[in-house]
Order: sequence, then C-alpha cells, then structure tokens
Amino acid sequence: MVVAALRCTSLLALLLASAACRELSLQRSPESSPADTVSSEAGSAQRAGNRRLPTDAAAESAGFAEIRRALRRLVAVEETFFAENGTYTDDLSLTGLTRDKNTSIRFLWLSRDGWAASGTHAAVEGKDCVIFVGKAEAAPTTMKLVRSGREGVPVCDERTPAAKPRAAAPAPAGPGAAAPQPDTASALDLLDPRVVMKVDLRNLARSQETYFATQGSYARRTESLPLQYLWHRGVRLKILSADAESWSAKATHARFPGKSCVIWFGAVSQRPSTDAERRAEGRAGVPVCDG
Repeated sequence: MVVAALRCTSLLALLLASAACRELSLQRSPESSPADTVSSEAGSAQRAGNRRLPTDAAAESAGFAEIRRALRRLVAVEETFFAENGTYTDDLSLTGLTRDKNTSIRFLWLSRDGWAASGTHAAVEGKDCVIFVGKAEAAPTTMKLVRSGREGVPVCDERTPAAKPRAAAPAPAGPGAAAPQPDTASALDLLDPRVVMKVDLRNLARSQETYFATQGSYARRTESLPLQYLWHRGVRLKILSADAESWSAKATHARFPGKSCVIWFGAVSQRPSTDAERRAEGRAGVPVCDG
C-alpha cells in the first residue's frame, strides 16, 4: 500500500512538471529567437535595397540629362565667344555659362580650331558625357563605355534602355506648337544664325591669311581656301572683292533670309554693308550682322 501510494505521488508530480514545461514553452513561442531577428532584419534591408534601385536609376538618368544640357549650353557660349573674339576659351567665367551645382565640366583639349570637354555629375559615379567642336583633334570618348559621337552632339556612358513598342504618334498640339528637339541633334545646328555666320567669317579671315602666305594675294573664291570644313551647315560665304592688298566678304544663312553679315580687311575700295540694315563695320577683320 505504501509503495503504491509513493508511485502514484511520483507519477502525479511528473505529470505536473511536464504540463508546466509545456505551458512555459507556449508562453515563449511568440518571442523571436536572435537568429530569427537577424534573418528578419537582413530581409528588410534587402527589400529596402531593392526598393532604392529604381530611385538610383532615376537619379542617374536625371544626372545624365543635366550633363547633356550643360554641354549643349557650353557649345552655345563657346561659339558666341569665338564669334566676338576670334578664339575659344577654357575660362568659363568669361563665357557666362550657367550649370547645375552638381555638374562639373573640364576641357580635354582646346585650340584656335576647336575644343573638347567632359561633363560629370554627382549622381553618376565613374561615368561621364563628352562633346567636341572642330576637327583638329580626334573625337573624345567617354570614360566608362568609350563612346564617341558627332560634332556638337553630347555622348554619355548612359546605357540605352530596351526598345519599347512603338506607340501611335500623338496629335500635334496646335499650329504654333514647337516640335521637341531630339537629343541626337547637334548643338551647332541650334545656334543663332548670326553667331555661326560671324564664326565662319572669322574662319574665312584666317583662311585668307593662310592663302596669302603661300600665294602672295588673297583668294577670290572660297573653293581655293583651306579650312572649309569649318563652315557651319546652312551658311553660304561669298567673297565680294579680293586683290593683293585687301578682301571683303558676305555670309548668309538659310534660317536668316534677307539678312547677312559682312567683313573686310585691308585697303578695300568700298567697305561692305549688310543686306537688310546696311550696317558696316569700321574695324578691319571684325564681322557685323543685321539684327
């Protein structure tokens, strides 16, 4: 009897202990173990990183767009500076160039015949865009993908997105709406016609001096001159007079009908004047244009 009672008591104690263990286990089960916490945090970080990828891609794309805009503006201010001074400059403070504070520009080479520059942006690490004017040097290439392009066209290390299905062309916004300019257009083709005519007349002056040094007189036809590759598209140059001591010339532009720019050098018998406003320049070798 005593032995049986002791066995019953021991069995009851064992059952109570087992129940207490199960209850304790159930109470702790909602709490995460350290390993579960680490795994959860890693998963959250990975998901957050995945969510940032599109944002980073958008920031890089915006950075490339800003570089392109800055390089196009650089073409405009450099050509304008050349039109007024007969030379290019690597001192951007003289050109009045404005750019985003995160965009940097550096010249790769610069001479009387042209220049090349690289643009970078804080949101685009290890990549750049390049642009050039003139053909005195080889076209520059980008630092990452080693790309190069046409004169006056910014080329970047930006990867070309996958082609999308062609959608129907949108209806024109109205008779006065301007068509958007493609980014593949040369910045030179978008310049004020007066700027490019002045640039070409200054290049004509240099070509005449080169011709005079070898021939002893000035050329009467532009076809006889060197550096003809520097003429801008849409510009037509005509030598009005030329002899052993002087010359004069006129420039017209397809987008500037009825107007012109003129230049002269030496003891010309008559200084030329522009077509529309009859403007004449008193200084030799300095072009003047209709307004």
